[in-house]
Parts: sequence; C-alpha cells; structure tokens
Amino acid sequence: MTIVDGSANTETAGVVPRRYACGETFVPKGRYIDPEFLHLELEHLFTQVWQPACREEEIPDPGNFCEYTIGRQSIMVVRQNDGTIKAFYNACTHRGMKVVRGRGCADDGVLRCGFHGWRYTLDGRSQFVPNRDEFLNRPREQWALRRVTVGAWGGWVFITMAENPPELLDWLDPLPTALAPFRLEDMRFRWRKRTALAANYKTVIDAFIEGYHSPGTHPQTVRSDQGVRPSTAPAAPNEFIYAPYTPTTVYRNHSRFTYTVRPDSNGGAARAERESSPTIFANGMQYQFLEVRSLVSERDYRVAQQMAEMEPGPIPPFMVYHQMCEELAIAEGVDYPKMSMEEYFAGNGDWHVFPTLVILVEKSCVLGYRMLPDAEDPNRCVFEMFSLEHFAPGEVPETSWLEFERWQDHDGWGELPTQDLMNIDAIHAGMHSRGFDGLWLNINQEMSIRNEHRIADRFIFGVDDPA
Repeated sequence: MTIVDGSANTETAGVVPRRYACGETFVPKGRYIDPEFLHLELEHLFTQVWQPACREEEIPDPGNFCEYTIGRQSIMVVRQNDGTIKAFYNACTHRGMKVVRGRGCADDGVLRCGFHGWRYTLDGRSQFVPNRDEFLNRPREQWALRRVTVGAWGGWVFITMAENPPELLDWLDPLPTALAPFRLEDMRFRWRKRTALAANYKTVIDAFIEGYHSPGTHPQTVRSDQGVRPSTAPAAPNEFIYAPYTPTTVYRNHSRFTYTVRPDSNGGAARAERESSPTIFANGMQYQFLEVRSLVSERDYRVAQQMAEMEPGPIPPFMVYHQMCEELAIAEGVDYPKMSMEEYFAGNGDWHVFPTLVILVEKSCVLGYRMLPDAEDPNRCVFEMFSLEHFAPGEVPETSWLEFERWQDHDGWGELPTQDLMNIDAIHAGMHSRGFDGLWLNINQEMSIRNEHRIADRFIFGVDDPA
C-alpha cells in the first residue's frame, strides 16, 4: 500500500492520502468526519458496489415501485408485468425531473413525469412525449429511462451503478451458501422503522458489527441469572467473565462475528453452572423478545417461558430450545427452515453486508439494520431497523416504514437498541475532539471495522490490500 501526503488523488491507483491511511488496527477519524471523504465515498464507492434497495415484498405486484436514494443518486426499482424487477435512474430524460417519489404503484402500467407529462412504460421505454415533433432527432435509447443493473438475493433487491459489476452472488460470497438453509427470501417484515441520526453512517454501522461493546453498553446481558429484566447498572470488572466472546471473520467484501465463549475463559464452575441452567438461558431469550423485539419470535418466546420451569438435564439448554422452537413452529403451520447444527453455526451470527446492511440471523427471524449516508453532511445519516420472520400462512402482518424525525420521538425501540442509540451521538461527537486521532481496534473482536475500510480503499483509492 502506498501512502502520500496531500489530498486524495483518485486518478492515481494505489495511493492513499496520509490523513486517510489506516494502520493494522488504526483508522483515522477523518474517514468519519471529513466532507471530502464523504464525497469520495459517494462518488467512487457507492457508484461501484452492490447495495440493497428494498425488499421484494415492498414491490409485490406489477407497477409497484420503490425509490432508493443514496447520496444525490435516486434509483427507482419497478416490478414488471411478467413479475421480474428492473431498476432505472430516477430522472426523466427530458429535464431530469424525478419520475417517482417514495413508494407507490403505476396501476395503469405507466410511469409519468409530473413536470411536462412525459410517459414511460414499466420497462423504461419512452411511451409518450408531448409535441415530440418539436424536438431534434435523438437516438431511440436516449428517450428511454437509463437502466441500472439489478439483482435479487435473500428477499432483497440489490442495485449497482457500476458499468461492469461482478455477479451479485459473487459479490455476496459467502453469504448465499452460508445462509441458504435459513431461507431469508421466505421471511417477511414483522416491523420496520427509520429515523435520522447525528452521526456518520459508519459510526452507526460500527456499533452493530462488533460485540466487544456488549458488557459496557448492555450490562444486563451478562446478568441473565437475575431474571427476565436484569439490572442495567454498569458491569463490575468481575462480571466481564460472563461477557460473550465475539471473534470476527473477514471476507473479501463482507464480515461476520459470532457469539461464543473465549477459549481461555476463566469463568470456571460458576460459568459452567450458568450455561447448563435452562432457566438462565430462557431468561436471556425472553429478554430478547421483550427488549429487542427480534431474534426471538413470539413462538420462541413461549418456548422460553416453558424452559424457564425446566430442571437442568444432560442436553444443553441451547439444543433443547432449538428443538422445541422447531417443533412448535411446525405444529402451528410455519414452513420452518430445517438445517443441521453444522449448517446453523455456519450461518448464524452478525453479518456486515458491505457497505450499509447488517443482519443478525436466527432460524425463525432476522434483526436487521441499514445505515445510509447524508448527501452532504458526514455528521448525519439515516438509520433503519427492522425484523424479518418466518410466518404461518395468513399470519404475515401489514407493515410500513414508521418514520421518526428524531429517534427520541419513539419509545418503542426496546431497552437494548435504545442503549445503542443513546451512545451514537456521543461517539460521533467525540470523534471531533482534538484529543482523539482515530479508532484503535481490538485485534480479535473489532476487525470487522478495519475490514470495511479495507474494502472501501479498494474502490476509493485503488488499493487492494489482502491483509
């Protein structure tokens, strides 16, 4: 990797300006707070990568459309008459007016520009131009909406503005293989929310792609022995032995961390006793349902309530829980995903689907986050949080995006997500301190953060660092 002083020079491949150059575990704060770096991301990163625009269920019928905005680029995703999906730059080829706004349906199969009344078919062809004979000759393709490459995986519709993008499944590797048994494409929204945050989008992402912060931010998670709603008082040093160990695995385009036990854990007999207790395990699962409102479905919650009354046995509570959840879901009509425990452990965990999507994957449901940068201000972003679930026929709820100008305007985030949101503004504000140079990362549990910057450098500066 080459490092130079001065401004970013995207004309010179392989060169990273010194003020933006990362070390092995160091990330300079300018990558979060400098307007110039945000501009580089929007121009050279977001225009080249695959990114999720919406879920397929958001455009179920022909004529349904969804606008996806990233920076100053607006993309419309449109369901076609044959059920396929196409995407276009959301700009009329006459004067650039947005053709669609938000979500809706072109019931008559026509996309209309509200400025001069130009019309397009669902597949982007020019259908009607008022007084067309008063325009100079123009190649046929220039009358049509400009296409954007589109693909689908896991129930998400992905778009890319790149001229020659990799195949979507290649870009997503290893997610398609690892998550195939979970059948994410068959899940549907349980709920979905959106708000603005006073932080860089990466500041928010970073809070959700490492588990190292859990005992510090969420001390109740190390106290499942206290019941379903444990104390949130700061954790004492001796309680950190009960914190999960969350090692990171990095891939070429993505990362993942899992919750496990530190190999050299010194919890001893006390920890072993806690891990063998169905009641303590069930307390944790009930807490997830009550105060995260995802990762545990309502059926899973009922299983956890039953487990809370069980005595320890030869089978670990974790295994008992999964078996009982599967049996109850199938009994109540859910087409529940079947998989071996090897397959479960290969896909379960916290995935960073670079650049903006984070999904925490369980058999019955998924907790997801998406963070979108502001078009101009590196200190602002849009934060989305949602839950997906496997439902029995007829049980899929009607949902829409609940939007809040400030996250504090909604009291339904749940205790654990609220703790994260309470930290975000202060984390990002602290990055502006003259006493702070940048992030110094844990080499085992925070390499997902270093990895996102490694990937970004490939697109922004032409630096492909295999390390």
